[in-house]
Amino acid sequence: MNPLRHKLVDLWHARELLRQFVAKELKIRYKNSALGFLWSLLTPALMTVVFTALFGFAFRLDIEDYAAFFLSGYLLWQFFQTSSQSSITAIVGNGALIKKVYFPREVLPLSMVLAQLTHFLLALLVLSPVLVAYRGWGVLLHLPVALVVVAIMTLFTSGMAMIWAGANVPFRDLQELIVVIFLVWFYATPVLYPAALLEASDSATVRALAQVTALNPMSWFVELFRTATFGRVTIAAEGSGGGITGVPFETSPPTMPDPELFVLATVFSVVVFAVGYVFFNRLALTFAKEV
Repeated sequence: MNPLRHKLVDLWHARELLRQFVAKELKIRYKNSALGFLWSLLTPALMTVVFTALFGFAFRLDIEDYAAFFLSGYLLWQFFQTSSQSSITAIVGNGALIKKVYFPREVLPLSMVLAQLTHFLLALLVLSPVLVAYRGWGVLLHLPVALVVVAIMTLFTSGMAMIWAGANVPFRDLQELIVVIFLVWFYATPVLYPAALLEASDSATVRALAQVTALNPMSWFVELFRTATFGRVTIAAEGSGGGITGVPFETSPPTMPDPELFVLATVFSVVVFAVGYVFFNRLALTFAKEV
């Protein structure tokens, strides 16, 4: 049997073990917690309040329903960030288990992703009424499309999680660097601002930054998810903009995402998952010695 196919068969046979690791991760997070699942809502809720006050009122971006605009991007970003940051120590944090028992090592980072996916879906379920209140019933109409985007991004996140977890074994400084990496990555992703803001700038530097942002895969996922749950944000054809940017924006109701961007994100996610899986399993040969 092909070695890669053999690995995939092993992973399928370990699906019950994967479920147990996910359950364990969820129990550990809420153990002795008075608020339990409500902690999963606290971060996006507080971040929405802070950035809405900052960009919606103080340095006003002329975007209708800024709170919903931010929430529709930040929920997805938080899922990716927390999945990556929790998975990076999945191997080094389970050294004793890896040395004693054989099982597909990829179960460990994948369990972190699926645990965070559970938090994300529960948070989305609870916060969907907020999006509906701001953007209307079109949010629910396009929610199935948004969930397909989440499924595709879960594939991408799983591939990245295996890369983070595997690379952190020989290069332990990565778990410190990841904080800086994600700080820069966050501001390079149009969560706080629409991509159209960079594209409308007269500055050559900002337009160059817009090109970098356009190549950022997280920008694709945020755009796809936001289009289905908030709508599109574009530069208004006429009128003067309000707020610090002076750029007038107009928003459409929730609608179907761009099919070309959807295909690009799907293909890219499959490639990242495949690369991450092969990369992780090659490094896994030495995990027992290095942890």
